[in-house]
Amino acid sequence: MSKAVLLLNLGTPSEPTAKGLREFYRYFFSDPFMFDFNPIGRWILRNLIILPFRAPRIAKDYEQIWLDDGSPLEVYAKQLQASVQKAFDGEGEDVVVANAMAYSKPFVWDAMAELESKGVREILLLPMFPQYSSATTESIFHQVEVAAAKWQDKPHLKFVSDLFQEQAFIHAWSDHIKKQLNTESVDHVIFSYHGVPEKTIKKSDRHNVCEFGQCCSEINESNRLCYRAQCVQTTENIVKALGWDAVDYSVAFQSRFGPLPWLQPYLDEHLKELIEKGDKKVAVITPSFISDCLETLFEIGEEYKHEFMEGGGTAFQLVPNLNNEPVWFASVFEIAKSHLRKLVREEADKAA
Repeated sequence: MSKAVLLLNLGTPSEPTAKGLREFYRYFFSDPFMFDFNPIGRWILRNLIILPFRAPRIAKDYEQIWLDDGSPLEVYAKQLQASVQKAFDGEGEDVVVANAMAYSKPFVWDAMAELESKGVREILLLPMFPQYSSATTESIFHQVEVAAAKWQDKPHLKFVSDLFQEQAFIHAWSDHIKKQLNTESVDHVIFSYHGVPEKTIKKSDRHNVCEFGQCCSEINESNRLCYRAQCVQTTENIVKALGWDAVDYSVAFQSRFGPLPWLQPYLDEHLKELIEKGDKKVAVITPSFISDCLETLFEIGEEYKHEFMEGGGTAFQLVPNLNNEPVWFASVFEIAKSHLRKLVREEADKAA
């Protein structure tokens, strides 16, 4: 076995309990990429606030979304891995497909050690978060590079950092939305993305062009690593694929945490503004997530829906995520196969 596809996720609690959340949060809130501030402050946040107080509270929320076989992310990740592996096997491809998580089992370093033991030489790194961010993409890529550096014979790595631009990804979302959403039944569609602090965006702004909204209408060499610009582009790509000419839509950001300013508009405030405008029937689509999770099912599907309806809204639809849709599984295989072949050609050219 010389080639591998490593499907990368941030991770998930092992169980919907305070114990399970504390195990997950110990890794999550220790990551300097995710929480880029003073290490002492990070230690205080993790050990004096998050572990004793937040973990038990959030565990109750996880209970509401837990599936029979585990968390949605874990269940769908395993199904995706099995589907892509079966597709490669069906074509006679000598490829191993594996999952790896940043903050939970199977950890990146364990997955990488397993690949080394199987004699893998070329690895395609495919993150399951479509838009680039230093807090997610760069963090897990760094973990892979650290693990690869410990191999006796370092493997060849190819990183896919622009999943949001892959035509197969756009096709999966547009096909899924057509099945799930009747646009004539809503006044407005919101594409909601996981927020990040503004300082995270500035950290990736190598050309000092960021104006937090005024520079995001297109992707170019100056802002290609801008998470907000990639979210806007994701929306435009999906809308174009859907052929929406008369559908009102917008982009918003959710899940802010702490006192720092995050990307705007904030989803909860945006929903209130829509009601004031008379848009009382809305649908929410979440293309920064692959699997439904606490942020989609609970934060949007429960909390924000309740606030919207209490504030005067009359209809609120959360479009399910891609989860285990066959079109999504087929798209991941297509993306992986295409990039893996490019990797093999690149290595062959180097050797020639």
